[in-house]
Amino acid sequence: MSNTSKLPEWIFHCLDQYGNCACGRTIVKKFGKEKFLDLLEGEAYPCELEILSDQKDKSQYPKDGTYIITLKNRSILFEMEEEEAE
Repeated sequence: MSNTSKLPEWIFHCLDQYGNCACGRTIVKKFGKEKFLDLLEGEAYPCELEILSDQKDKSQYPKDGTYIITLKNRSILFEMEEEEAE
């Protein structure tokens, strides 16, 4: 990860440790969904974004939403760890 990243360091630590991260509405809205995912991919963290929300809030960035990013290659990482442990 580069030191010039526009994203907070804690996001990368969370992804490294858990393979996912609840990042919050503010940061996703700040960059926009696509740019946010592009920035992560540019740092070698290809992710998917899932927004869990009350069905009543149909906005692009629901205020009550839970914003979760998950590494796309998470299953590959777990398989590699299992092979290394053997």
